Amino acid sequence: MSDFHSIWLMPAADDLDYFRDIVTSLGAQFETEVFVPHLTLMEDMPRGSDELARLVDRVVSGRATFTCPVADIVGTTMFYRSLYAAFARHSDLLALKACAVEVFGQGDIASFTPHISLAYGVPPGEAKDATIATLSRTMTGRRVTFNSVVVAASAQSIPIADWTVTSRHALQSCA
Repeated sequence: MSDFHSIWLMPAADDLDYFRDIVTSLGAQFETEVFVPHLTLMEDMPRGSDELARLVDRVVSGRATFTCPVADIVGTTMFYRSLYAAFARHSDLLALKACAVEVFGQGDIASFTPHISLAYGVPPGEAKDATIATLSRTMTGRRVTFNSVVVAASAQSIPIADWTVTSRHALQSCA
């Protein structure tokens, strides 16, 4: 396996459990793979976990836990964005992404689509449309707290079942 990693922004425990339940349910409904829900800040970087962990420490330094509402539920034909909860370009989220772009020396803000995928590889059709409508009614406006950034051994070249978190870096508590 290649030494590829991604950087994920993670929901707090209660929100993570909420998203896990949805991912598991949709996985069963659409017979798709189940994965750890996350918001990708950087993807598919051919860099080692230890190096990335040191860089993530710089990204999270002085940054506080924050909350963003789900803006919409979206479906596309893209495998990894097949069905997802979209987030508005919230100031804390954009500031974190901008810092990550600077620290990692890649990516950009203009193409950033902040989202948490709910299912991968769901084909178009009535069942997908109905699911989007139902999730839109129940999730749009839900406030999600983000409290850590992780380094994950994940990439499009790594099987989803093999994705693992290699380090976790907490954002400062607001309490």
